[in-house]
Amino acid sequence: MRHDMSDVARRGCARLALVFWTIGCLAAVLLGAPAALAEDAAKLLARGEALLNKGDVNGAIAAFDAAIKANPKDARGYYQRGVCKERKKDAAGAVADYRAAIKHDGNLAEAHNNLGALLQEEGKLAEAEEHVRRAVRAKPEYGEAWYNLGLILYGAKKYADAANAYRRAARIKPRDVDIRINLGGALRQLDDVDGALLQLRMAVQLAPKDPMARFSHGALLAEKKKWKEATEELTQATKLDAKYTRAWRQLGLVQAQAGNFDAAVASLKQATKLEPRSAALRADLGKIHRKAGKLEQALQEYKAALRLDPKYAKAHLLIGMAHASSGNCKAAKQAFAAYVKAQKDLPPDALQKLMSKCKAK
Repeated sequence: MRHDMSDVARRGCARLALVFWTIGCLAAVLLGAPAALAEDAAKLLARGEALLNKGDVNGAIAAFDAAIKANPKDARGYYQRGVCKERKKDAAGAVADYRAAIKHDGNLAEAHNNLGALLQEEGKLAEAEEHVRRAVRAKPEYGEAWYNLGLILYGAKKYADAANAYRRAARIKPRDVDIRINLGGALRQLDDVDGALLQLRMAVQLAPKDPMARFSHGALLAEKKKWKEATEELTQATKLDAKYTRAWRQLGLVQAQAGNFDAAVASLKQATKLEPRSAALRADLGKIHRKAGKLEQALQEYKAALRLDPKYAKAHLLIGMAHASSGNCKAAKQAFAAYVKAQKDLPPDALQKLMSKCKAK
């Protein structure tokens, strides 16, 4: 039975800067405007900040609108309004404002960071990377931007570069759990399991009540075949978050590897309760039954997976393998043929090779 032990969880949410500037800090920014306009813009920006801090997003936007009108060349007004639009879930409006801010101040690191984060969510990884790199060039100790750069590079499958970005973020923010979890995930992709374990162990030490840290550490311990320790960590993850489907699934797979089949079935059943429409979970439950020698229960679960998703071709393969193991070659051939038909990219002799596994009894 294949088990998914290397699927380390990652926190994929980009981090947005929510930085504001006081009237004093705005002085240098506003020097290019006439004195009266500069003073008005400063007051309006301060008013917008106060309103946003109170939760009045619409009022803050109105203040920032007025500030931009008073001094259209001040990048901070566009940036602050972009932050407000983020709060209102207006991603397109926020992107436009961050671009405007950058147009007026190409070194405004926070605008580059936030723009890159939004572009990453849109799947525009190349442009997102460009902006976040500009953020860290403008502000080398900007931990959130290094974290976002790691997310973007990981999404682009540049795992070595992602690990380096996360390392920079970790040096700046050594107690940040998300960074440790994601650095562990990047190192695992580089086959540095021991390095990944170190980072995930640190994540658990930093936040022992974080279910994702526990889950990720447990998954890696299982990959090292440390079944007892893995079971303990994954059990903790399910206790911390009883609705954590992936943790229940992984726990069941680990328990099966350790030979605790009753516990494994119970864990997978809990996962299926949380996601009753998941064909893959029913197939996993079937694999555990088969590993325990309960062929009929296994076949029931594989067939249930197909009822949930008739296009779930893997279930046909699993049914075929189950019948082949019992010597029922006629039923095995029927299932294997259905699998081959569903998988268009298999070689011409795929059915023949699959049937070689069946020895009639």
